[in-house]
Parts: sequence; C-alpha cells; structure tokens
Amino acid sequence: MKILIAYDGSGYSRNAIYDLQCAGFPNQAHVRIISVSEVSLSPEIDGSKHETHLGDDIFEYFHKHSEQMDRNLEVTRGILVEAKENLQKLFPKWSIETLAFVGSPAQVILQVAAEFAPNLIVVGPLGLSSDNRTGLGSLSQKILSYSNVPVRIVRVGLENETDRLKIAICFDNSPCSLEAVRTVSLRQWKGKPEVGLFVVTDPLIALIPGRVFQLIPGIPEGGMKGEEKWVESLTSKALVLLRNAGLTTSVNHCGGNPRIMLTKETKAWNADTIFIGANSGQSHSLGCVASAVASSASCTVEVITKS
Repeated sequence: MKILIAYDGSGYSRNAIYDLQCAGFPNQAHVRIISVSEVSLSPEIDGSKHETHLGDDIFEYFHKHSEQMDRNLEVTRGILVEAKENLQKLFPKWSIETLAFVGSPAQVILQVAAEFAPNLIVVGPLGLSSDNRTGLGSLSQKILSYSNVPVRIVRVGLENETDRLKIAICFDNSPCSLEAVRTVSLRQWKGKPEVGLFVVTDPLIALIPGRVFQLIPGIPEGGMKGEEKWVESLTSKALVLLRNAGLTTSVNHCGGNPRIMLTKETKAWNADTIFIGANSGQSHSLGCVASAVASSASCTVEVITKS
C-alpha cells in the first residue's frame, strides 16, 4: 500500500499520524510524508502587470526573499523529522520517506500525488492558523476536490485504545459507495470494529422502481414497510461483503436530505470514522453529499473514489 501524508506540524496533522493506528492499514506500506512551506507573491507581482514584465518581477522577488525561504525550508525539514520518527514508532515495518518543498501547498501535494500514485492521501481538515473542529480549510478542500485517489481527512482519534472502533459507511449502492464498502471489508482492522451502513432516502427525488416513499401523514403504514424492504434489498450485497469479512454490521435508515441527515445520524451513532463515496453518479467530480459530510462531520472522514 502507498500512502501520501500532508503534514504541516499543526495539531490536526499530528492527529493524522496517530489516527493511522485506527485506519486498518497493513504492517508494511510505502509512505511519503510531504510538507510545503507556502510562498505567496507580493501584490506587485500578482499578475496585474503586463505579462512581459512578470518573469523579471518574480525572479527579483524570489532573489530578495531567498534567505527567508531557506530558513522556512529548514524549519519544514525539522517538522518532517519529527513526523517520521513518530510514525516509525507506530509502524516499525513501514518504509517512510520525507519531502520538503517551497511553493503552493495544494498544487505541490497534488503534483507529488500524480507522480507517487498513492492508494490514499491523508490530510488534516485545517491548517496551523485554524482552531475549529469542523469545516474544511482551503488546502484540504482543494485536495478533496481535485484528487483522483481516496482522501482521508483526520479530525479526532479514539480517546482510548481500548475503545471499540465504530465505522460508518454512507451507502446508496452507487459504484463509489460499493467501493467504500469494499475498502472497509479489505482493511486489516485491530480488534472487532462495529460497522454501520447509513442509508438516507430522500422523499423529494423521483420514485425508483421497487421503492415506495417512507410514511408521511395520509400515506398508509404499508408504505413504510415497502420502503424498508427496498432498503433491505439495496444493502444486501454490501452486507454480504462486510459480514464475510467478519465485521459486525447494522443498517441504519432514515429519510430526509442526505447532506444533512448523514452528518446528523453518524454523529448520533458516535462514529469514529465515516467512509463515503466521492459521488453518487457516474461523474468523477466531488459530489455535494460527500463534500457536505466531509466538511460538517466531527470525526475522521475517508472519501472514496471508484478505482
């Protein structure tokens, strides 16, 4: 397995290191930890001048600030040494290398990912200047939006190593959500985690063959039974995959707006990690539901793309 970890020395990125103990990863893996010292151009060279002068302006700017950038790069390398040492203690058999860069963090990380071709990118939700537990910073949002491999956004880990890991899978039977199920079933989990499949049926979408809407005033109770039967059929393949992997799995079904209800229901269930497909259709772009859950959840979220 190949893992790319974006690290900036913040509490969020430190959490990302320790959270990997709860991710079901194998004993052997090839890991790159990358840290980028951000460089922003001064207003005088933000592109407002004529294009023919821009190259000279950038050269002058970098020459003027080269010593500061060298110092920043040295600090970045020190941060990476700490990260590697901590990770190596947790995973002694992992092959770990570190890379320090100066530039635009999101752009550099995506470029390294394109070259390294990892199975997973690990990031914190926010950077050094942020103190919110929820929401996404610009870096994590860009990586999530443009990455063509799964992204794990780490918020908090288990408070106690003896706690039983609770894994929520947002499921709608789309290719990406089935890939999320397969991902969970193939991980090498410590102990016996509890898995919950979360299905949200939106009463505002068009009727799907074999499905009836959930019970609302004026609708017979048989409507709710039919809805539950449809959910049972929808999740049958996923349940077989998870239970064959020895994972205790339950189905949690509710109605409403998926962008709201998935966050609400997984939080009420006390999920430690949420797995969700990047999109619910054939598009390769980040879906609105995955984006909303990744942004609003109070726990770690792993957004899965279709391989």
